[in-house]
Amino acid sequence: RTYNGNWFPAAGYRYGIDGSMNAVGSYGLYWSASPVGEGGGYNLNFGSGYVYSANGYNRANGFSVRCVQE
Repeated sequence: RTYNGNWFPAAGYRYGIDGSMNAVGSYGLYWSASPVGEGGGYNLNFGSGYVYSANGYNRANGFSVRCVQE
């Protein structure tokens, strides 16, 4: 997937409860720098036919990150 000319692979995620890898190649989740409460964070979540740009998930889950220079 691309978003404003950037490449975001569908890398899946690491489930925070048991460490298993899920949805690799099916969809992607990328952390943002913005927190949601004490234990959560906003993320970009996408798959076939959808894009959610501001979901909140528990930070124990292993989502991808994309480093950007400010």
